[in-house]
Parts: sequence; C-alpha cells; structure tokens
Amino acid sequence: MNRYIVIKIILFLFLNMYQIRAQQEINLSQYMLNSQLFNPAFIGLEENLTISSFNSLQWIGFEGNPTTNSILLSAKLKNNLGIGMELVSDKIGPTSSNFVAINAAYHLKLNSSSHRLSLGIKLSGNDHNISLNRMSFDDLTDPNAGTKDSYFIPNIGFGLRYYTDKFNLAFSIPYFFETKTINKKRHYYLSGGFKKELNKKLMINPNFLLKKASNTPTSIDVSTMLFYEDLFWFGINYGASNNGFFTPNDSGGNFSFITGFKLIPSLSIGYSVTSQIGNWTGSANSRSHEIYIKFITSKKSVKSSDESLPEVKK
Repeated sequence: MNRYIVIKIILFLFLNMYQIRAQQEINLSQYMLNSQLFNPAFIGLEENLTISSFNSLQWIGFEGNPTTNSILLSAKLKNNLGIGMELVSDKIGPTSSNFVAINAAYHLKLNSSSHRLSLGIKLSGNDHNISLNRMSFDDLTDPNAGTKDSYFIPNIGFGLRYYTDKFNLAFSIPYFFETKTINKKRHYYLSGGFKKELNKKLMINPNFLLKKASNTPTSIDVSTMLFYEDLFWFGINYGASNNGFFTPNDSGGNFSFITGFKLIPSLSIGYSVTSQIGNWTGSANSRSHEIYIKFITSKKSVKSSDESLPEVKK
C-alpha cells in the first residue's frame, strides 16, 4: 500500500479521535479534585489562593499519543466572591487545543447555617489547531503537506452548587454555545457526593459525575475515596457510558486506582492509573496516567470560606 495512503488513514483516525474528544471533553478519573474544570461554582471556596495542575498521559510509547496539561488558579475575594483561571493544553497526533478560561463565583449562605448555594460563570476561548507539519509525507507535492488549520472559539458557561458540610449536588453547562467547525457539543454535567466520618481519623467520600451531550451516550463516573486525617487518601473510580455501564467487559468501561498525600501542609500530590476493564493484564502502554498537584499559597489561619457567607433572610 502506498505510504501516502497509510498516512492519510492515520490522519483520518487521529481526526476522528479528536472529534470524539471534542464531543466528550476531557475525561479525568480525579474529577472530584478538579471540579472547577466543568463547574465554575467551585471557584473561591478556599480561603487562600490555590494553584493546582493536572497532567494526563495516554498510550505511552506511541507517537502522537493523547496528552493533557493544565494550570488552575482559584482565589477568594471580599464580598463572598471567587475568581479563577484555567489554562489547558490538549494534544493528540497532529491536532492540538489550547484553552483559557476566566471563572467567577458568588457564594451564598442560605437561611440554615449549614446550607449554602454557589453560582458561577465561565468565559472561555479555545484555539484548535490541525497541523499537517507533524505528519511525514513522502509525496511533498501533495497540497495538504505542511498546511495548518486553526480555529478560535469563544464560549460561555454556567454552574451552580448546593451543599452542606456533608453533602453536595452541582449542575453545570461549562460551554453553552455549540459549533459545527470541530463538532463541539453543549455538555450538561451533574455531580454530587457526601462525606461520612468512620472514626476520628478516617472519612469516606463517595462521588459521582454524570455527563451528557446531544447525540452522544450518557457518561457516568462513580468513585469512592477514603481519607486518613486529610493527610493520605486512596480510592477507586469506575467510568462508562450508558450502553456499557452494567456490562463489565472490555467495552463496558474503565477502572481507576487513585491515591495521594500531603507532602507538606500547603502541598498535595495525587496520582491515578486507568485501564479498560479486562485489560489490566495487557500492555501497560494502553493505560492512562494522571498526576495532580495542589499548592495553597498560605496556611495562616486557614478556614473554610463557607463560614463567612451571607445569609438569605426570609
């Protein structure tokens, strides 16, 4: 087979995979630690400036393998406002996406002191690039060789979160406008979880994340985390679409192991590894790896921002 045809087929597969990633957004097994990515209502809940990042790597050893890198900022302002920023770089084969977002949130204490409501808004811009310079062409006379397509797509998103000290439920539309250029769909996110103290040192924290876009299967992640004195944690996550959630086989979903610890009071590190169910004994190159880092700029008199929220009077 002509090598040029082979390259065309590989490019077609990469572009189709990129279309799928554009439709389904970034998938993270540690979603409970990176909630501001899909819901701006989580911005500004910490008393101090928080800088965090996650890095995702798939198919290690394959050229053009999917990679995602990000930096997230979150800060609490006066008057119960929070602001934040996201910088995300997503690459797969000859395609790349550079994303920036500004988030803002308002945190409100309801008439019961333990019940709160947060409202968030996200303003974002996404620069999508398809560069054929990253492909090898034998036939340099081909008109596609060395070309590059680029699309800048602005967007807006919304989110809300209702929560207590033990329970939370959130809904968001992080990207409201759809675009046909790269088949970008509007996504709806529903997430929630609760905390339960097992004893003075152990706490269990189950969570779920439901994702839906038009003409795509509903995706759900269900996780359980166990925390030891907020110093060390580990857990599991199971993720699948609605047509495979209850069929635990190679196509039924994926399974993740999650762990993390506080290196110092202001610095936390997390790691997870994900593989399709039934493929754990296969090649390690087919697994996905995530590294999560969170740094809080100061630990002086740190307290939950929830304590100073205004009350809604009847």
